[in-house]
Amino acid sequence: MGFPKCWLLLCLLLGISISASQGKIYPRDIFRKIPKFRRVWGGVESNTGPNFGGWLLRILNSNGNFACGGAYYAPLLVITSANCIYPYRNSIEGATVEGTAYSKCDKENIAEIDTIQFPERFIYHKLYMDVALIRLKEPIKGRLTEFIRLCSVKVQPGMKMVVFGWGYDSFIVQKPSSDPRNSSVTVISVKECRRKFRTGLKLSSTSLCVKQPPNQRQCLYDGGSPMIYNRELCGVVSFGSNCQDNSKPGMYTNIRRVSRFIRETEEGINAGYIFRSPRHHEKEPHKRKSSTEVKGTKAKIVPKTTKNLPKTTTVDPLEAMVC
Repeated sequence: MGFPKCWLLLCLLLGISISASQGKIYPRDIFRKIPKFRRVWGGVESNTGPNFGGWLLRILNSNGNFACGGAYYAPLLVITSANCIYPYRNSIEGATVEGTAYSKCDKENIAEIDTIQFPERFIYHKLYMDVALIRLKEPIKGRLTEFIRLCSVKVQPGMKMVVFGWGYDSFIVQKPSSDPRNSSVTVISVKECRRKFRTGLKLSSTSLCVKQPPNQRQCLYDGGSPMIYNRELCGVVSFGSNCQDNSKPGMYTNIRRVSRFIRETEEGINAGYIFRSPRHHEKEPHKRKSSTEVKGTKAKIVPKTTKNLPKTTTVDPLEAMVC
């Protein structure tokens, strides 16, 4: 009886080891019809290199400046805050979405925005249905680029979440970072949230309140930036208090409450009910132009002889990549 149990334990450990070591480097770029489950984020423990995951994105306006945070959900779909992206809705020509994880084999990990989809009942500067889906002209490339699952758990007070951001919405506290950062926040009840604001705040059924970190420098308040629980996207930054007053709760959109809009929009796009932008005849010239912006190509290609190294040598999977 002892042998089968040991054998099962060994197989389990081996399976975990394989998923952890191979969960982030993919053999090729994303294409339009790739199934989402084939490139789903495996969690922080499966991360490769100095990044938080190939699903974490930043949205740039037509001038190339930071606009919002985002999460990669499907080959042509990015989830962000409707309140954050709404001011850019009429100036998306030249606006792009950029990945935050790239390797030396990646020539580009940026894509242009095609259209933005808002919920019908969303009202600018209101909390209800504060979510938007950005449709890309083409998938974001990259051997580390991947997707994140939507939240499948009921978010309750006391749950610890991880939020990501750059600090562009909190210039007073500190200068924004060119690299993403993360911090931990705690979900609080609606009753406690209203008591903290003391102004008769009208919370919506799609909102979440979180307690801000005690250290102001850990307050990452970029609109549209994702909030995760385990391996799933459970919230996006809506709007609320400024980081210099972290006694006020942070306001997030509850992804589980808006998942129907996300999935129905995705189905409409796939079925052809939601049309593309008429500017698509410019796709090929833009593609050639963006391909000249090479990132991370300074590193030398590791020769194939690395596979003959002694078994005791630890090889960095990113450095061992053969392009």
